[in-house]
Amino acid sequence: MNKKFNVQRPKFNVHRSHLTLKIVLTLLIAMFILMAADVYALSGREVYEKVHEVSLKALDHKIEMTMVLFDRGGGKRTRTLTSYSKKSGPDGYKALAVFKSPPDLRNVGFLVHARTFSDRDLWAYFPEYKRVRRIATNSQDDSFFGSDLSYDDFTGPPNLDDFKFSILKEENVDGKPCYVVEVTPKTHRKYTKYVAWVAKDLWVQLKIDYYQDNEIYRSGVFQDVRTIENIPTPFQSKMENRKTNHRTELTIQNIQYHTHFPDELFTQRSLERAGK
Repeated sequence: MNKKFNVQRPKFNVHRSHLTLKIVLTLLIAMFILMAADVYALSGREVYEKVHEVSLKALDHKIEMTMVLFDRGGGKRTRTLTSYSKKSGPDGYKALAVFKSPPDLRNVGFLVHARTFSDRDLWAYFPEYKRVRRIATNSQDDSFFGSDLSYDDFTGPPNLDDFKFSILKEENVDGKPCYVVEVTPKTHRKYTKYVAWVAKDLWVQLKIDYYQDNEIYRSGVFQDVRTIENIPTPFQSKMENRKTNHRTELTIQNIQYHTHFPDELFTQRSLERAGK
């Protein structure tokens, strides 16, 4: 006698399956968000606030440097200069740079008075004309006396509120882990943005690319970072103009921090007689 078995198939609850799938997807999205937050523990703005802190510590200084300019044909010109700087008020600073050689540049100088990080006056002095010339603030991105560095490269910290910051990724430079940050000016500049590799824990830039629209026109690397009086300091800087294949190398020979120079050093009259 054959027995019939009534095998019941398990019921498939479509609604419950969809609900479970939604829960799993929600958990996965939350997990990825947490992972991303963990990867970029700091925002781009917070990274540059730390860079700003290091720059502030370095404001009181005297730096003796050698500047070498290389043209596309392989020729080079060597210059020496000395930079002085001091903090002036909570958001201000003063800076002076004077060339020592070659003879045609001796005593040529550059002076900055910054009442705030965004409110600055700039002057240059040329002995052959025997006069101090004011530099327009909108010329801050122009070449610093024929080099591939800009006037802005020789001033103090910028006003962070004038820029937008965004972390792109993390990457190593010379074995040092870095945040790669895209920095976009809110006002008109010669560059439309720059991308900087900022070393973690040191909070100094190790590499930088300046863009005009989508094209890199100027690139820099900052090497031989030494900690001097608890201040990380790149002793060698290289900046190249991608359009002209001209580059400039800047090497620190001597440096002193916490110098506390008097205000009298940072005047137009002092600029005229600097190095004499």
